[in-house]
Amino acid sequence: MPWFLQAVHVAALSPFGRDQGIFHYVAWAILRGETLYHDVRDVNGPLTAMVHLVFMLLGGTDEHRFRVLDLLVNGAVFAFVGACLPGLWNHPKRPSLWERAAFGLVGLVVLGAQYLSYVYWHSAQRESFFDWFMLSSVALQFSAQARFEGDSEKRAMLRHRNLLFVAGALGAMPWLGKPTYAAFTFLQMAALLLDKEMAIGVRTRVLWFLAGTAAGAMIPLGFMLIHGDVGAYLRVTFQDVPAMYRFIWPRSVKDLVFPKFQSGSGEVFFGLAGAIVLSVLIFAGKLPRRALAIALLPLAGIANIIAQRKGFEYHYHPLSAAVRLQLLLLLVCAVEWARATLARRPLARMLPFALAIFTSVVAAHELYTSPHRHRLWLPNHVAQAKTRETQEYFAAFPEWDFFPWDLRRAAQWIEEHTTPDDRVQTYGMDPYLLFLAKRLSATPYIYAYDLSPGAPLAGGEGARPNEAQKQKILDIRNAHERDLLERLEKVPPAAFVFMDKAPLLSFVDALEDFAWYCPDSHAWFSERYEEKARFGTVRIFMRR
Repeated sequence: MPWFLQAVHVAALSPFGRDQGIFHYVAWAILRGETLYHDVRDVNGPLTAMVHLVFMLLGGTDEHRFRVLDLLVNGAVFAFVGACLPGLWNHPKRPSLWERAAFGLVGLVVLGAQYLSYVYWHSAQRESFFDWFMLSSVALQFSAQARFEGDSEKRAMLRHRNLLFVAGALGAMPWLGKPTYAAFTFLQMAALLLDKEMAIGVRTRVLWFLAGTAAGAMIPLGFMLIHGDVGAYLRVTFQDVPAMYRFIWPRSVKDLVFPKFQSGSGEVFFGLAGAIVLSVLIFAGKLPRRALAIALLPLAGIANIIAQRKGFEYHYHPLSAAVRLQLLLLLVCAVEWARATLARRPLARMLPFALAIFTSVVAAHELYTSPHRHRLWLPNHVAQAKTRETQEYFAAFPEWDFFPWDLRRAAQWIEEHTTPDDRVQTYGMDPYLLFLAKRLSATPYIYAYDLSPGAPLAGGEGARPNEAQKQKILDIRNAHERDLLERLEKVPPAAFVFMDKAPLLSFVDALEDFAWYCPDSHAWFSERYEEKARFGTVRIFMRR
C-alpha cells in the first residue's frame, strides 16, 4: 500500500503530455464559444472534449488538479468494479457490505496498479477515460445477470432491467469517443444472449440493454448537438479518417500484438490465455455464463488495438484493465468455491490463498516498477504550484518532440503582446500553447498534419496508400489549405507560431515545412509577418 500511495502522489504532480494539452485547449475553446469540428477541427469523438470540459468546470483547469480528478475517478471506478464481483455463483446469498468493500479495495489496488504502470504521457488519455464507462458497464451487467438466494421473481426482474439499462448506457458512451469501443458492447451482448439463468427472457434483456445504449449514446451526442457541428463530425469520421488519417503511422498486426514495449505483448498473451481458461470453466459449468463478458473482455481489447492500427501504449489501457479484471474474477471464484467446499475439502483454502499471493505479487511488481516511483523526489520539490512552472520541473519529463518549457515561455510572450480578443495561428502539433496564452486559434486547423501530408502519403507497415489514395489525400489537404488561406485573408491573425521538431512534419523546421506544402499561404504570410521572438523550438511572427 505505501508503494501505491507513493505512485499516486507522484502521478498527481505529473504534467500534461501532448494529447492532454490538445484536448485541454479544445475544451477551453468550447467554453469560449467555439464550435467543435467547425471552429476546431478534430478527428476524435466528442467524449474526450466533454471529459476535459467537465473537469475544467470542477476546477481541473490546472494540470495538477486535473490529474487529481483523473486519479479520483479512476479509483472510484476500480473500487466499484471490484465491489460488483462477489456473489459469483448462481443463486448465492447476497454478498454483505463488508464483502463488497473488501473486494472493492482489492479492485482499487489491482486495477490501480496497472493504471499507475503507465507513464505520465500515456495516462489521463482517451482510452483511460473511456475505460471508466466500459469497465463500469461490464461490472454492472455482471451484477444485473446475478440471481441471489431469496430474490422474488419481481425483484429479480426489476434489478435485471434497471441494471441492464444503465450498463447499456455506460457501454455506449465511448462509441462517441472512438467507434472501435463498440467491440466491447457486442461482446457484452453475446454474454447476454448466452445466459440461461436470468429471470427475464432473451428478448426483454436485449431490449432493455439496447434502450440503455440508445440513451447513453445520446449524452455525448447531445453534447455535440449543443457544442459541435454534427455534419462536420460525420464528414471527418466517415470520409476523411478512412481516406487520409488512417494512413498516419499505421502498424502491422504483428507489431500491434508484439509491440516494442515489453508489457504490451505480455498483456496480449495473458489476455488470450485468461480467455481460454475462463471460457473452458464457463462452458464446463464451473462458472456461470454471466462471467463470459469478463472472460472474453481482452479479445475486445485486442480488436480495439488492431482496428486503430496505431499501437501507442495508451491504446493498451482497455486490454491491461481487462486482464486484471480476469484475475480478479478468478480470485473471487476461488474464494467463493473454497467457502462452499471447505467442510468437505479442508485443503480448498489453499487455492484462494495461492491466488491472493499471485495477485498481490502482480500488483506489487507493477507498483514497484511504476515510472512514477522513479520520481519519488518530486513531491518534495514541486509541492507548490509555482515550482511546477520551472524549467527544472519540465526537464524531469524529457521527450524528443515535445517542449513544454518552450511552449510556456512563448505563451507568456504572446499573452503580453496581444489582446485577449486577438487570434493566433499555430503550425505544429501543440495547440496547448493557445490555452496557455489564453488565445483562440485563427482557423480550425490546430494540427499541422491537416496541411502537411507527408505522414499519410508515406503510410506505414500497416497500410500504404496507392496512387489513387494518395491523390485523395492531396485533394483533402489542398481543400484544407484553400480554406485556411481564405480565413487568413478574411481575418488576419495577430500572430503566427511555428513549432520546430513537431511530429508528423516532413521537415524539422516548421516554417520550411509550411513553405513547402502550403506555398500560397506562405507567400501571403511572408508579405505580412516578421519574426519577433523565439523560445527554443517555438518561433513567433507578428504583423509587420
